[in-house]
This record gives sequence, C-alpha cells and structure tokens, in this order.
Amino acid sequence: MRQGWVGVFFPLFLWVSLFGKTKKKLLPPAAEKSIFEKRLEALEQWKKKQENLLLPSWLGIALGGQYRVMANGSNSSWHAKTLSCDQRSENFVNQRFRTWLNFYEKQEKRLGVYFQLEIGHNLWGDDREAPKTHTANGQEVGLELRRGFLWWRLGKHHLFRTGVQAWHDRFGEPPKFQKDWLFSVDHYDSFQAVLANSIWDFNVAGLSVEGSFASYYHYRAGWFLLGSGRRTFTGGNGSTNLFTADLDIELGRHLIGGSIYYLWDRGDYSYGTFGGPKTNYEKSWNIWVGLRGHFWIQKSLHFSFFIIHNHGEVFQKGWLLYLHRGFALKTALVFQKSFLGTFAFQFLFSTGGKGKKLDSFRTIAQSERDDLGSQGYWSFLSLTSPWGASDVKDLGISLQNQGLGLFALQLAWQRKIFPFLEVYCAAGWFRSDSPHPAGQRRNMGWEFFTELRWNLYKWLSLNTGFSYFITEGFFKATKWSKNPDDLWEVAMRLQIEF
Repeated sequence: MRQGWVGVFFPLFLWVSLFGKTKKKLLPPAAEKSIFEKRLEALEQWKKKQENLLLPSWLGIALGGQYRVMANGSNSSWHAKTLSCDQRSENFVNQRFRTWLNFYEKQEKRLGVYFQLEIGHNLWGDDREAPKTHTANGQEVGLELRRGFLWWRLGKHHLFRTGVQAWHDRFGEPPKFQKDWLFSVDHYDSFQAVLANSIWDFNVAGLSVEGSFASYYHYRAGWFLLGSGRRTFTGGNGSTNLFTADLDIELGRHLIGGSIYYLWDRGDYSYGTFGGPKTNYEKSWNIWVGLRGHFWIQKSLHFSFFIIHNHGEVFQKGWLLYLHRGFALKTALVFQKSFLGTFAFQFLFSTGGKGKKLDSFRTIAQSERDDLGSQGYWSFLSLTSPWGASDVKDLGISLQNQGLGLFALQLAWQRKIFPFLEVYCAAGWFRSDSPHPAGQRRNMGWEFFTELRWNLYKWLSLNTGFSYFITEGFFKATKWSKNPDDLWEVAMRLQIEF
C-alpha cells in the first residue's frame, strides 16, 4: 500500500520540480529600475516627509533671470582718448548670466532679502577657468554678488534698504513711483541718468529710504560708502561717502523735482591715478544741486529739462590744490503717434575749462578712473556712449568728458513695423566746450546709428545694430596729426529675460 502511494506521488513531484522550475526560468526577468528612477522616487518620498523644511509656509520667493550672448565688431578700442588714421578692426563674442531672488514673508509682504548674482562677460575663445570682470585677492572670480540687501516696508508707502543696492540720479527719464514694493524693491536698470547709473554697475553699499506722502510728494534719501581706504566710515583716511536727497512733486499729469548730492572723498575715489585732473590728492569734496521737470503738454507730447550746478575742491596736505565750478543742462521732447512711431530730441550741454579755477562739470560715477565720468545710458547713440546691444565697446563720452565739457544734439525715431520687429534710428553731433589738450580741437563728430529689435519668442529677443561715427579733429593725437579714421561698429545681442 505504501509503495503504491510512492509510485503515484513520486513521479508527480519529480515532474513539478523539473518542469515547473524550467518554466519559471524561461520567463523574462523583471525590468531593473535605473539609478535615476530610484533617486527620483527617493526624492519624492523625502519631499513628502520634509515639506516644511524645504519651504516654510510663511516664506515666499520671487525669481528672475537674464542670459545674453553678445557679438561685436569695430575699429576702435574701449574708451580711446585719441584716434589715428590707421584704426585696426577688433571683434569679440561673449556671454553673461544674471539671476535674482527675492525672499520675503508672505502674509504682509513687508520684509525680505533681495540678492542678484552674475557670471558676466565670459569671452569666447578664452580658456581660463573663471573669466570675470574683477578680481579678489589677486584671483579671478567667476561668480559675484551684483546687488544684495535687506528691505523693510515701513507702513504702506515707505521702503527702507540696507546693503549693496542699485543707485542712479533722478535727472533721467521720469521716475516711476511703485505701488507694489514686492516686485520693485530693486531699481530696474534705468535710462538717461547722467551722474551715475546702476545699469553700468553703479551698485553701492549703504542705507536708503524712499516713499510718498499724500500720494503726490515723493522723496528719496541715502548714504553710501564708495571707498573704504585704510579705515572705514566718515572718519577713515581714504573713505568716500555719498549723501543723497531727492524730492519730486506731482502736479496733475506733470512732475517737478530737485536733488542734492554730496560726495566727501578722503583720497580714494574721485580723482584717480589713471588720467584724472590730479594724480595725487589728500581729500576732496563735490556737491551737485539741480532742478528738473517733466511736462505732458498733450497726451502724445512730453517735454523735460534739467539744470545741475556742480562745485568741488581738491586738497593736498591741507592746502587747496584747485577748485572747479560747472553746470549742465538738458532739454528734451518726445512725440508719439501710433501710426508714425516715436520721435525724440534732446540737447545737452556741460561746461569745461582749464587752469586753477576750472569751469568743468564732473559726474558722481567714475569709469575706471579714466576721467570720462558716468557711463550710464544717457545717450540715443551706441558708439560714442554705452548702448544695450554694444555696451562694452564705446568711446565713453559723457557730460564730464575729461573735464572739457560737452555740447550734444541728438535725434531718434522708433516704430514697430511688424508685431515681431521694431526699428530704431538715431543721429547726433558732438562738440566739447574746451579744446582737447592733445589736438587743440573742439569738434568731435557726427554719429549715425540704426538698430533692429526682433521679438523671437516670449522673453527671447535679438538686437542687431550698426553705427558710423564721422570723426573730426578733436581725437587727433597732436595738433599736427592727420584727422583720424571714421569709426564703425556692428553689434548683436541675443537675450532671454524673465
């Protein structure tokens, strides 16, 4: 009986063991998850567990960014003070990336921290690891803080900042007095500021407060440290302090205003060692007092003006080396009709002179101590002064203009000819108030500029431009030299900004 059961079950057991395992071996193996998929799953599980640590419920974040590729070709070098009759062509391609973050408390949006980082002007064809426009301790820096500050909204209409922040004078285009501080705590790059401009990296550390009273009185005040020297703050040898005050009043559609700016320099900033009026000084001070106005004569016609007085003194070992007094003025008209486009005209003048008592006008910002002054976007043109698509290659002309003064007439026109394409054309004539010390001439020349602005896709744009500058005797190396070559420039900028 027992052998009978064995005879029945043993063959069945053997068949299941052999053929069952064989069948299992013949099935395809289950697909193995990749390391990437495993990491994603692990990250999702971790985020669910640590959600409050990733982003607290009270914290909000606003993000922005800008990336550009620039190409430039010209027959002049940057900030050339004299030109020859054998100008050689130069060209380059570079790129820049900026990003900015605004961390703030969500509930009332009254307190936050803003910072802006950049990796800038990486030159194509440069094989260095960190090509950057400045150095730290002798080493090149690939990533830098452009702006960074704490902001605190005091009530509904007032804002306090402390840290490295953008600053520009208010003698440019009409200021916009923001209602929503959250998205305007950082001054967006402004145009036409003539004394100092954040668009040319006049980002300075200090304190500022601004706001409005009764909805039509708008004020701004600040203190900024431009140079620290061996010791810091107001008592330090080598420190440089800028004090600012602005007031603008709305009168219906019109706007009038005034400003006072005072620069106290203990030998570290204003008159540099790379071509300033003096190469060695102990201390100096400058003050700028000015009035301005913006008037909308009609809905399509805007008139503006400013007049600024500048006075400064330079000392060495307690003795007055020299003083200078000068003034600058501007009148401008903008006419806009949808079918004709926008027409703009501006006339600018600043005084210049020589001798112990100079009549020269100076700016607050100094561009690498070359005595040319502010490098803001005050002009309609691109080769003689900075412009968006070509702002790293220009002659650097400004109201300071090496202390020689400036006379400038400029015209511009722009119009959208297709939904994706806008054309811009401008022309200008330049003359110095005092002759150039090298060539003893005043006439600087004529510039003609045209630019096409392509809207490629949402935030993506392409600017292409061409400039031609008919030079005159001002830029001659000596008064016996031949008149220099005319200058040309071709520029392109592909940019995404959000």
